This record gives sequence, structure tokens and C-alpha cells, in this order.
Amino acid sequence: MDAAPEGAVERGSGRSGWAGRLVLAVAAALLAWAVLAGGGSGSDALPWLGSAAVLAAAAALAAVAQGVLPAPRLPPAGTAAVAAACALVAWSGASIAWSIAGDRSWEALDKGLVYGAFAVLGLVLSGLGARSIRGVAAVLAAVIGAALVWSLLGKAVPALGPDDAGRVARLHGPVAYWNALALLAGAAIALGLWLAAAVRGRLGRPAGMLLVYLAAIALLLTQSRAGLVGAVAVTGLWLALSAERVEGALLALLAAAPGLAVGAWAFTRPALVEDGAARAQRVSDGALLAALVLAGAVIVLALGLRAPVERLVAARRAAVVRALAGGAAVIAAAGAIGLVAAVGNPFTWAVDQIGAQGEVPNDPSRFGDLSTNDRLTWWGEAWQVFRAHPARGTGAYTFELARRRYRDDARNVSEPHSVPLQMLSDTGVPGLALLVLLAAALAVGLRSTLARLHGGERAAAAALVALPAAYGVHALVDYDLDFVAVSAPTALVAAALLGAGLPARRLRANMLAGAGVLAAGLAAVYALVAPALAARNVDTAYRDAEAGRLAAAAAAARRAQGLNPLSPEPLWARADVADAAGDDAAAERFYEQAARLQPENPATWYRLGLYRQLARGDQCGAYQALNAGYTLDPKSTLWAAGGPLDVARAAVDDPKHPACGRG
Repeated sequence: MDAAPEGAVERGSGRSGWAGRLVLAVAAALLAWAVLAGGGSGSDALPWLGSAAVLAAAAALAAVAQGVLPAPRLPPAGTAAVAAACALVAWSGASIAWSIAGDRSWEALDKGLVYGAFAVLGLVLSGLGARSIRGVAAVLAAVIGAALVWSLLGKAVPALGPDDAGRVARLHGPVAYWNALALLAGAAIALGLWLAAAVRGRLGRPAGMLLVYLAAIALLLTQSRAGLVGAVAVTGLWLALSAERVEGALLALLAAAPGLAVGAWAFTRPALVEDGAARAQRVSDGALLAALVLAGAVIVLALGLRAPVERLVAARRAAVVRALAGGAAVIAAAGAIGLVAAVGNPFTWAVDQIGAQGEVPNDPSRFGDLSTNDRLTWWGEAWQVFRAHPARGTGAYTFELARRRYRDDARNVSEPHSVPLQMLSDTGVPGLALLVLLAAALAVGLRSTLARLHGGERAAAAALVALPAAYGVHALVDYDLDFVAVSAPTALVAAALLGAGLPARRLRANMLAGAGVLAAGLAAVYALVAPALAARNVDTAYRDAEAGRLAAAAAAARRAQGLNPLSPEPLWARADVADAAGDDAAAERFYEQAARLQPENPATWYRLGLYRQLARGDQCGAYQALNAGYTLDPKSTLWAAGGPLDVARAAVDDPKHPACGRG
């Protein structure tokens, strides 16, 4: 597509103004949807949220192709980052061809498409003008602030909290995972300091300090060790990048201290921080927490409105810096002395702690524990999976199945809790190489962005860069890639930063390009929606079968298979419907087809073996299928003594009438 003359951007600024504001508003709505109702690590929200994001991104690109919106420019590092991200999504999608669970790899492709859509919106926003980065920062601060308020409200009023709040005390709110919420809280600290120290004003300062205050409370109540370390790192990064670092440090102290005090009090209330507390205790302590949070908020707001931070820094800057540095040194020294007094040699203690196995308690004592919480075990399993499939992995999002051959007990885990190892085991060396290239290009690109921006845009960028920075570090020890609530905002922010500060250009209208973009968007929507429609048809098939509508049930199961031919679920539904209709042979064929579809999935063999044993009376065939499942997952609880496998094995080994015959 040809570019219009440079002056065309200026002449078209009026018509692009409303379109740009619309893109920002749509991005804000999608970010709120992702963070507040992203569905945790699952895919329930993905079809509808993802479809909305893809259609919005396609519409924005079509507007760029028609010259309605300016086309963003990218530096070389930004171009490399975009290319690496596209290649990584494409490679994950290509892994469907060899995946041990194609339906799971399809889900990985879908999430990649959704993150790509958010990145497209970020790129388009970067070309909208001089205040685009400030707009993105303000939107993100508002969205994360809403998530923090929601999560704390659920802790204060249990009736408004998550359904599992009684079982799991760690704060997780709408994000559905405490470590992911802690990551957002860390980013909120940088955004709050930007509002308080850089934006200032009668609205910016109190709002920013309130955001830092809420983030401090939420961070402690998540009980996330990685989140706490990340928040400290993010704060240090912002102080290093910001021109208002001295004012920011003072404001951080004023805002965070009341939050830390509230969090410390909460640690003394078992009903707020320990699993399994009685509801009555959670209600009473929640009311006290609400009162303290509100009281602290009033104090923070008053400080934000009245504290003469600028005058103090202007009059006695050197003294303020010395006081802050001295205070930090005293705290660090006291912490070091306390650590030595408590554990002796801190280095041997740290080595022993990190190497320890087992789960860390879900209570505040975990902050004094350096154990990896079984991560070393999961990382070892991921390495074993990679060694068996180094060239291309077992397929995106298949670690949960692939690890079962190597696990030492029956506990399940969906990912190895390390995105690099997740990519290595799932997509092999190419996947990890693309991830490393993406991370390196992003680091170079974000650094160049900070170097070329000035004034208010650079101040906003210094706050926004905290999110991809924290995400990158946090992803080393967790599975952030599964969570739309953190990955989608990170993709949008990173893309917006890559193109920020570069002159945009307006393209000449190209109807063919616009139509192609919209067609690609519709294809992506089908990829997002089809698995959900298939699952809905599977549910319909079972409901119809229970009601005796076997013909309708069979039709629904066939539709499900057509919509998602990579999943064994529709085949199992077809088998169950055929069994209900009395066609045992057809039912067995469907179970066999499912086993051929996913021969590395122990569940397909188990279901086939169980059906052969119970419905067909074929102990020989049952043993062959059940033993195949056992080989793939020897530690499963399905193989209990006296269970189906033992029954089939006994029949096969019967000296008088062996089920498989003699010889």
C-alpha cells in the first residue's frame, strides 16, 4: 500500500480524531473485559472476548488501510519483535499437526490470536498522536485499579468474593490467580507513582497515591513472593527511569506505608489469610478489614491533597535524598542482621530452601520460605519432555498430558510454571528460540522508545514499561501465558510502546487490503468460536440422550465433531449415544477412533478399555487398551489395586482360560 504525502496526516487529523478516540475507548473496554472477566487460565471467556478483540483489531487495521487512521511506524527492533511474535503464534498453530492433543494446541493458537489482536490495537494506538501513551497509561491504571478494588471488596464482603474464597484465602479476585493479581498490583504501583508524581494536579496525585495504597494491600494479601519481588523491582525501575524519582520515592512512602500497615494487621487474622476459615469469622474480620482500608484511604487522600512534597524537595532536595537513602540502608541492614540471627549462614540456608521439595503453606509464613513450591519437579519434567521431543515439542499446551509419563505422583499441573520451559517442552527448540528473540527485540525496542520520548509521553512510558518488564521476569517462574488478564494488557502495552514517538503516515485507501483484513478477522473468529460451539453441542447431545431423543443426540454429537475434529469429546459423546441406542459395535468404533486421534492421551485408552471390559466383555481388548493408558500415565489413581486393569490382567493371565488365548 502506498503512503500519502506527509501533509495528508495533518489534513486528515480531524477525521482520524474521532476514530482514534473510538479505538482508545474500545481498547479500554476490552482491557476491562480481559482483566475483570478474562476467565482465569481457562478458555470459557476466550470465544467471546477473543472474537470482540479480533473484530476490533480487524476494524482498526481496515481503517488504517483506508487512510481513516494513520499507520504506525516501527523501529527495527519493533519490527523484529512483531515478526517474532507472529512467528511464535504461527509455530504454535503449526504444532497442531504433530500435537499429542490437537484440541489443546488449537486453544493455544486461539490465545495467541487474541494476544495478537490486543497487540494490533496497541500498535494502532501508538500512531494516534502526541498523547496516545498517556491515554493508554490512564486506561490501564483505571482498569487495574478496578480489579484491585473488586478483589479487596470480595475479601471484605465474602458474599461478593469468589466462590472458592472459603477454601482459598489468598487474594485472587477477578483474575482467578493470586500470582497474576500480584503482577498487576506491581504494575499498578508504577502507574500510581506516575499519576502522583508526574501528572499531579488535584485529581492525579490523590488518585495515584490511592492506587499505590490499594496495590500495597492487595500485594500482601495475595501472599505472592514472586509478586512482592516483582513489585520492588518495578518500583526501582520506575525510580531509575523517572525524572520525578525523589518526589516519587516520598509519595510512595506516604501511600504504601498505610497499605503495608493494613496488610500487616490482616496477617494477624487467620480468617483473612489462612485457608478453610469459617464463614462467620471471614464476615466479621472482613468488616474490620473494610473499616481499616477505608480509614487508610482517607489518610492517603488527605496526604495526597495536603502534603507539600514539591516544596520540601525543592527546598531541601539533598537532605531528602540522604534521608531516603539512609532509611533504605537502615532497613536493609536490619533485615540482613535479622536474617543472620534467625537462620545463621544465609547462603547455605538459601541453597537448602531453594532445593527443598513440597508445597509451601498458603499463609503469611510463606514470605520467609524460599522453596520453589514443587517448581523444580515440574521444571525437571518439562526438561524430560523436551529431551524426548527436542525438534518440535509435543504440541502447544500439551505439558499436562506429556508430563504424565514422567511424574512421580498423581497430582496434576497444567504447566511447568515457567514460560520458557513451557515453550521448550511444548514447541521445542524453535519455540524457545522465537520466544528469546521476541524478548530481546522487545527489550531493545522499549529502551529505544524511552530514549526518543520526551515530557509527558516519556513519563507515561516509564510507568507503562513496568508491565512488560514485570511480566517478563515473572514468566520465568510462572505460567502467565495462560492468563488473558495479564497477557492481553501486556501485549497491548508493549505494542503501543514500540511504535510510540515515531511519525505516523497515512496510507492511500485500498479496498482490497481492507477487505482482506476483515476476511482474516472473520476466519480468526471462527477459529475462536468453533471449539466452544462444539462443546455446547456435546452438552446438547448428552441432554438429548438422557431425555431419550437419541436421533437428536446423535445429530448434535456429529455437529460437535464437525466443529472440533481435534477433540476426543465429540467422539466420546457419539460413543455414549450409540451405546444408549444399543449399538455396542458402533460405540466401540467411536472409542477406537478417539484413541487413534490422540494415541498419547491416556484418557482415550482408558475409556476404550473400560468400554470393552464392561459393555463388550472383551477382557483381552480391554487389557490392551488399559495397559496402553497405564504406560502413558503409570502414576494415575485410575490404576488402583483391584481396578479395571488388574481385572483385565488377571483374565489375560488366567492359566485355564486366558482371555487372549494361548500362545
